[in-house]
Formats: sequence, structure tokens, C-alpha cells
Amino acid sequence: MITLAIIIAVLIIILLLRFGVRAEYSEEGVIVVAKAGPFSIKAYPRVVSEKKALKKKKPPKIKKEKPEEKKAGGLEYFLVILSAVKTTLGRVKRRLLIKRLTVHFIAADEDPSKAAMFCGGAGAVFGSISPILENSFRIKRRVFKTSVDFCASKPKIYLNAAVSLAVWEALYIAIALLPILTKRTKKTTSINTGKDV
Repeated sequence: MITLAIIIAVLIIILLLRFGVRAEYSEEGVIVVAKAGPFSIKAYPRVVSEKKALKKKKPPKIKKEKPEEKKAGGLEYFLVILSAVKTTLGRVKRRLLIKRLTVHFIAADEDPSKAAMFCGGAGAVFGSISPILENSFRIKRRVFKTSVDFCASKPKIYLNAAVSLAVWEALYIAIALLPILTKRTKKTTSINTGKDV
């Protein structure tokens, strides 16, 4: 009985521990990195070791001398993720500390005049949601940018956020987002291999 009580107490302590998470959305997809003190681990997508990569007959990644600037990703998939995040974070608001929130919206359309209008509309949206975000979460630093790409036909968005949250909050969010991320990964794999999933 005492052993069980100790195990439960340890689990509760672990669930209440806080750690940092950096989430990024770009044309490469969703990247999540967890950090605790000097240690960091790529939580999503799963990192494949060099030995496993060789077994799968995939060439090893070549390290670039200078890291390229991340490009924005498609807006449609981002909105799907945002819907799930909004529902989930609604239950952990005010507990979540957002250390940094950067959002860059790139307006685009086949009609240049519509693209310019979308850019102005996005700026107005950012202005209206800023007070809502600040009332719902603790935000230390936020940067909202808008621009226009007259050479593209579809709008894109880039997001980079660094947050501090408890283990139980991370598990709660992961349970809500994992089905969406997994579905997207399977769809991408089927496109690359030419097989239906």
C-alpha cells in the first residue's frame, strides 16, 4: 500500500513539472522541440537515427554550412491544426506561459488586388485578436507580421512559439493534436510513395 502511494505521488510530481516547448510551422510542416534545462529533444516528427536511415536505404542528411531561413507553410493545413489547438488550449488558458509568439502571414492570390486586400485584412485580424490572446494567456513577447507575395497564388503562414507548460498540459495537448498530425503524415507518405493509405 505504501509502495503504491509513493508511485502515485511520484507520478503526480512528474505531471506537475514544467518544461519548455518550441513549436514551429513552416513549409517543412510541424516541428516540436521539448527542452528541460540544458537538454532538448525533438518530440515531433520522430527523429530517425543514421543506422535506421541506412537500413531504409535513405541517404544521410548533408549538413548545410549556413541554415536557410524557414519558409511559410500552407494556410489550409495550419487552420486545421489551429482549430484543434484552440479547443484544447481553452481549458489550460492562463496556466500557459508563452515566452515568444511569432506569426508571419503572407497574403497571395491570382488577382494582385485581392492579395493586397487580404494583407490589409490580416493586419486588422491581428489587431483584433491581440487583446484576446493577452487576456487568455500570459505572453512575454509577440510579433505579428504581414506581407504580400504577388508571385504566389495561395496564402501562406509561418509560426514560431516558445511556451512553458506542465507535463500534464503537454500530454493533454498532444492527445488532441496527435490524430491530426498522424493523418497528415500518412497522407504525405502516400503522396511520396504513390500508394493509397
